[in-house]
Amino acid sequence: MFVYIALIVWFLSLLVFMLIIRKAIDGSRATDKLDELIQEIRLLRKEIKENKHIIDKRL
Repeated sequence: MFVYIALIVWFLSLLVFMLIIRKAIDGSRATDKLDELIQEIRLLRKEIKENKHIIDKRL
């Protein structure tokens, strides 16, 4: 009986810990900045693919 109670308490504490970490990550401004950076990288890759002659001239 004690083992079951201990497992339930352990599971609930793990769940609370995961929720706290998830909330901290979602509330962080770093994730927004990372999304902006990823979008900028995608735009740069697209521009490089379209304008390969610019790279050839510089090299």
